[in-house]
Amino acid sequence: MKCSDFTIMFADDNEQIRKIYEKNFLKEGYKVVLAEHGARALAELKEQKVDLLVTDMEMPGMNTLELFPILKKDYPKLPVIVVTGHYVNLLEDFIAKGFAVKAVINKPVSVGELKEWARKILKIDNL
Repeated sequence: MKCSDFTIMFADDNEQIRKIYEKNFLKEGYKVVLAEHGARALAELKEQKVDLLVTDMEMPGMNTLELFPILKKDYPKLPVIVVTGHYVNLLEDFIAKGFAVKAVINKPVSVGELKEWARKILKIDNL
């Protein structure tokens, strides 16, 4: 499998961060979907297949904690990376609740670290 076989959604209320993710992941060959909040992420998931969701923890409207029960019910196999600056032991909490969280990364996060996680979760061989 290669990067171009996968679609990654980035849900973050910060437009600059979304643009940085988009630019860097498109350059790798991924298809990229952007969402500015949880409700938009859900709308996009209904429209297209997404292979990985990278989401900020805190977003206006619908944050990640409100999003996860819906993801668990409607998209139980969708792997998720949570990017946050606020929580400790969050990965264990999510796993205990049955959410498909594969990683919790503390801010600030480098694009390189996100790319490594995406490759690992999507089982993409390093080139």
